[in-house]
Amino acid sequence: MARRWFPFPMDNRHSILQITLGPKLLDVRQPMQWHDSIPTKIRENLTMLRVIKIGGSILLRNNLAATVHQWLDAHPADETMVIIGGGKLIDAVRELDQQHTMSPQQTHWMCVDLLTATASFAAEIFGWPLVATEQEWNVAIEQSKTLPKPHGPAVPTVITPNVFYNRKNSKNKNILDMRVPNDWRTTTDTIAALLAHRIDADELVLLKSCPIVSKMSFTKLAEAGIVDEAFPEIATGLKTIRVEQLK
Repeated sequence: MARRWFPFPMDNRHSILQITLGPKLLDVRQPMQWHDSIPTKIRENLTMLRVIKIGGSILLRNNLAATVHQWLDAHPADETMVIIGGGKLIDAVRELDQQHTMSPQQTHWMCVDLLTATASFAAEIFGWPLVATEQEWNVAIEQSKTLPKPHGPAVPTVITPNVFYNRKNSKNKNILDMRVPNDWRTTTDTIAALLAHRIDADELVLLKSCPIVSKMSFTKLAEAGIVDEAFPEIATGLKTIRVEQLK
């Protein structure tokens, strides 16, 4: 069965979150920020394709796998693609850059390549499939077009960012890619938003280790360092976005 998309648009001012409350369907209009700790509920005749970004600092938790699996059980989706943050690996590059002032673009793509390591680590820890080649990426894209899955929600798939965002394809940028700065303003927050655009995801979730204050705009979140500087612009146009602390 071909997947069916949400029948309403989202702009950078307002979104309509459709929530099933018993037999009634309620439309809730609110500022385009995020739906803090509220799972996106999909009507039975609709499906959900989701992107999750798991912050790199979360990888240091002792109960990592159990915590993430518990969250997924509480927030099911038909198909989930996962981007993993760089954590301490990227912090090390940032420290080197502060000391030696390397080329911004060179440093950026070095960090994108390093995300292969944390993606591989997470796939091993969680027991999820890893998309690490262009061929695997093309297969994953084709599979995401056929939803819902016949046997319930699929196992999440970890996506290595450089299969869809890399030096090679950056030379043939589309309009969205041209808005992504190739420097420290872009982290896996923005890369996850870019992935959500690429697959036309119904929901983007950023899971963070820090507390998230309600009623903050994406611009304020960026100013507070909770999301990266590029995220507010690149996230514009996505259907549903949540930023929440993984507890």
